[in-house]
Amino acid sequence: MAANVEKIDAASPDKGILEHAARLINKGEVVVCPTDTGYAFAANALDTRAIAKVFHLKGRSYSNPIHIAVSNIQEAEKYAHIDETARFLADRYLPGALTLVLTRKETVPSMLVAGLDTIGIRIPDNAVILRLAEMTGRPLTTTSANVSGRPGAYTVEEVEAQLGENIRDVPLILDQGPIKTRELSTIVDLTVSPPQLIRQGRVSWLELRDVLKRFQNPDPIE
Repeated sequence: MAANVEKIDAASPDKGILEHAARLINKGEVVVCPTDTGYAFAANALDTRAIAKVFHLKGRSYSNPIHIAVSNIQEAEKYAHIDETARFLADRYLPGALTLVLTRKETVPSMLVAGLDTIGIRIPDNAVILRLAEMTGRPLTTTSANVSGRPGAYTVEEVEAQLGENIRDVPLILDQGPIKTRELSTIVDLTVSPPQLIRQGRVSWLELRDVLKRFQNPDPIE
């Protein structure tokens, strides 16, 4: 059985299509949708059954945590402890290809984060997933819609080819066409001092490190 594929305009997503996707997510389903760094499995990140579906679809180990997407930094405060450094980076770089690793709150299921006390927060620069997060009122899983260990998925055709028969477990795919920029998000751990790079992606770590130094040690006023 093929998944239902709906074409969607990245610049101005159709409200009706988004409402259908949001209803599915709120019912515990997994939807494939675009982000700024590829196609992702979007599910309610507070629903353990939905989370389990995402791990199953990816063939992903439960020891490997999944990050979440939220619509804005105010929403992020519901799921993670946001300090001044996180707010500063969010104001400067988000929405964008930057994942902030923060201390999680108890609202986040342990299953999602491999039992860790931290959670990766994303605010992707993509109207589709941002609107879905707004409409559902939930944080969304934002892990790539690929099989673990295989390349990321940047077209719906790549998603379908990797999932094979498991595509039947995805009731809806939102197709905005090929994702042109094939770079991952940069992941920075803000739970340690100084902040540490976990993965280099589109946002330069050298730039981030320099910006953070100037933020945390401003020049004295003469």
